[in-house]
Amino acid sequence: MLSLCARDIMTRDVVTARKGTSLEEAMRLMAENQVSGLPVVDADCSLVGVITESDVLLKGLHAPSEMRGNPPGLFAPQPDGVDEAYRRAQSECVEEAMTRRVIAYMEDSLVVDIARAMVEHAINRVPIVDGRRLVGIVSRRDVIRAMAHAAHPIGDYEDSEVRSGKVIEL
Repeated sequence: MLSLCARDIMTRDVVTARKGTSLEEAMRLMAENQVSGLPVVDADCSLVGVITESDVLLKGLHAPSEMRGNPPGLFAPQPDGVDEAYRRAQSECVEEAMTRRVIAYMEDSLVVDIARAMVEHAINRVPIVDGRRLVGIVSRRDVIRAMAHAAHPIGDYEDSEVRSGKVIEL
């Protein structure tokens, strides 16, 4: 696990949103592909940002300031953060709502460094770039899968064989 690089575990066929994509289309892409965020790219496949569930979660809901009071729960509300999330979610297109300050890594970056950044910055996915061109993505699920495989190698079987239940190890 310590010697694995991003290229060893990254997803190469990345679901992306292009600049100009509507928030509704980005939400549809996330839902259909069962991902919680999408890299946003320009026409040259250069990374320009990331749009996540958090960026769109309050889309179409009442403004938080209209709902103030004492909401149920254990934690005190953070009005500034909620107000900002609400404002972003009311945007029309991804570049108005996306995070522009993105932590990205290169293909030869160590997985352990990527995992550390995920924890330190509370992020679920890290785009992998060559210059600014998006070449892959590493999610927390990819890291966990690599860790599980390192702990219990299953041999030289294809992932699809394992997922479909064709491989039984006794």
